[in-house]
Amino acid sequence: MRRWMAVSAVLVAAAPGLAADWPQWRGPARDGVAPDVAPPSAWPAALDPIWKVEVGEGHAGPVIAGGRVYAFSRRGEEEVLACLSAGDGKVEWRIAYEAPYTPSPDAREHGKGPKATPAIDGGKVYAFGISGILTCVDIDRGSGGAVAWQKRFGDRFKTTSPLYGAANSPLIEGDLCIVGAGGHDDGALAAFHKKTGDLVWEVKGDGPSYSSPIARDLAGERQVIALLQTKLAGLRARDGKLLWEWPFTTEYSMNIITPVVAKDLVIISGYGKGTTALRIAKGEKGFACERAWYAAQPVMFMSSPVIVEDHLYGLSQSGKGTLVCVALAGGVRAWSSPGGIGSYASIVRAGRQFLVLGTDGVLPVVAADPSAYKEIAKVKLVEGPVWAHLAVAGNRMYVKDKTHLACFAIPAEGGK
Repeated sequence: MRRWMAVSAVLVAAAPGLAADWPQWRGPARDGVAPDVAPPSAWPAALDPIWKVEVGEGHAGPVIAGGRVYAFSRRGEEEVLACLSAGDGKVEWRIAYEAPYTPSPDAREHGKGPKATPAIDGGKVYAFGISGILTCVDIDRGSGGAVAWQKRFGDRFKTTSPLYGAANSPLIEGDLCIVGAGGHDDGALAAFHKKTGDLVWEVKGDGPSYSSPIARDLAGERQVIALLQTKLAGLRARDGKLLWEWPFTTEYSMNIITPVVAKDLVIISGYGKGTTALRIAKGEKGFACERAWYAAQPVMFMSSPVIVEDHLYGLSQSGKGTLVCVALAGGVRAWSSPGGIGSYASIVRAGRQFLVLGTDGVLPVVAADPSAYKEIAKVKLVEGPVWAHLAVAGNRMYVKDKTHLACFAIPAEGGK
């Protein structure tokens, strides 16, 4: 029996300076860039939070819009979407639904909380739970939050999530909400009308991965680019027509990082593999996909890279977690950092700096400079572990650890 719960609280006015949004996985453009953020040239060794609240278990990153923060987590056998004031962290409302989930033995240590980051668009939040439940929530402040529609896929696929749980974050593209549904060897990349939940198109024949799809204009066509269980695919956004594909498999089906696009190149990496750049072109016979270059290193496992001008910056598996800078022309490595960052870090470009939040709750701040590795600071934020992606909006950073969400102010230049 499904149970719905909506709890409203008094609305709190947003604090000044919070106009910028972080509405989806990896930020406004889904590329790891925080626009209009000017971090200082010097940072303190540690920062105290403006506020910190307990929100529940999970690795889903927070999303921010209109002076409010949305946290997606688990409490008991329910998945919960909470709306909080960005100014002080006070809960304005919560919506919960029953979502029983038993992790596989291999994934038990990862917990039962959701892993996919929600998306905000047009007054709605789209959340994809760890067991594969897709929920659209109307966040109209007059209603205090209400479920608009929900999809459960138990009647369509043998399993509704892969081994380590559903982790691909919903993509809003035009009128579509796009997710990889189903489980190992049996799933579909599916596009639903974002207002009604009606299925618009789907591409079957492969299971979902833990990677999140993106949408880009590429070779004269608006495309959804998705790393699936066994391949990287480019699909026409409006109808899901397959335009090109490239076989891509990893041991234990660990396809995780989000593809990145630089001009006509699509770049991908994965567990135990190097980095591949594919050139996409359109000719008389349709779209062509060919390998532009391959580099045995870096091997990027879980952390999605960021592109700045003509270089790619990412986290390599080598050295127990090493930041690397790679030239987009040929894949030649420009520099590597000292190791020990860890197996995962979220990488956000803010101005000419990278904010690199590791699982230990420490934030290395690194110059976005291809000439050499330059560490500006190393700032302690929380105790960790932190597996959720860092969110940066306005002059604030939002950090979700295992059970808490904390907000930090980015220092002003000169400490003013």
